[in-house]
Amino acid sequence: MSPKSEPRGAQPEAPEAYEQLVSRLEKLVGELEGGGLPLEQSLERFAEGMKLAGEAQRKLDEAERRIEKLVRAADGGEEAVPLDAPEETR
Repeated sequence: MSPKSEPRGAQPEAPEAYEQLVSRLEKLVGELEGGGLPLEQSLERFAEGMKLAGEAQRKLDEAERRIEKLVRAADGGEEAVPLDAPEETR
């Protein structure tokens, strides 16, 4: 068995929900703001936080694209409506 393969019967890890990512990120920020961590652990937490923030942003971007598709499908038009567009352009 290679080091990267899953053990038999193990399920691959499901992607985390946006809310779980934010919760983990908030916990990391609290640890960093507390100031009680040694420098090396602070750097590790910071790197993990950056990764979580990127994953959360990707989920938000995906949700925005899905909403734009739904808006487009609802009115039958071909033009995507940005989420921050004024109501009269929707």
